[in-house]
Amino acid sequence: MLKQILSRLFQGIVVLLIVSSVTFALLAAAGGDALTALRNEPLVSEQTINSLRHVYGLDQPLPVRYLHWLGGIVRGQMGESFFYHAPVSTIIGPRLLATLLLAAVALSIAWAVALVLGALAARRAGTWIDRLCTLIILLAASTPRIVLALLALALAVRTSLFAVGVAPAGESVLAGFARIILPALVLSVPLIALFLAQVRDGLGSALRAEFVRVARAKGLPERVVILRHALRATLNPLITIFGYSLGGIVSGSVIVETVLGWPGIGQLSVVAVRSRDVPLLMGVVLVTATAVLVGNLIADILLRLNDPRLRDGAKPSTVQSVNPT
Repeated sequence: MLKQILSRLFQGIVVLLIVSSVTFALLAAAGGDALTALRNEPLVSEQTINSLRHVYGLDQPLPVRYLHWLGGIVRGQMGESFFYHAPVSTIIGPRLLATLLLAAVALSIAWAVALVLGALAARRAGTWIDRLCTLIILLAASTPRIVLALLALALAVRTSLFAVGVAPAGESVLAGFARIILPALVLSVPLIALFLAQVRDGLGSALRAEFVRVARAKGLPERVVILRHALRATLNPLITIFGYSLGGIVSGSVIVETVLGWPGIGQLSVVAVRSRDVPLLMGVVLVTATAVLVGNLIADILLRLNDPRLRDGAKPSTVQSVNPT
């Protein structure tokens, strides 16, 4: 397993190099930089702008600028933000923690709803609860996050139950929960559709399998049959979906955090794009890409811990389920 983890880490470094170089090239091809807006200022001369570009190294060729930025990353330095006039790492740190907290709450909501409703629908296939789950999956998967975020914003404005925006200093835990619950709910809706569909279908198939009938024949309680046998048989695809869902949370947080005012990494990326702050935007891209790779690595490790066959080198795609008995 250690060899496989080291291999995944090496692949992750290569992916980060490719992502960062492509992003850097695309930003350069878009034209303009953080100093471009100064040309609209009548009190700032062209000579002053050129001097500033030289100071910040913006007049260097693209490969030189990228290698300079990459060298700073190797030394643990992400550069300085043009917009905030502060080191990028000190800006991204608190925003990343806010997004991770939001993601943790959203994942908890999605998992709780999916496991409860999915288990009920799997045990009562064809009943009203099964049809209700189908409706929930359809609505959750087809409703755009921007619509959900706007509905949540309208709810917060119309009522005094929820708060939006940056939390004031000394805010209570209850007020903090009221502030995070709306963006977390909006962020969790597409995940609910994904997890619920997998739990219902996977657990329904497992409950009809031979090893579950054997477990029931042994006189085991239904709770033990579901949790120790049937549910474990459906964990492989769920763990894989968990790893990939982190990328969806990061991309979806841009809309949710911007509309609902949550001070996370998604909202920060919008500020970086608007201000053409290349060091800040590159830092955001690097952190989010690393978060996705780490999520996939965690999912890969959990897959191998759950299924002994994967520890022997089998690919996750070739192993659909595990028979606990």
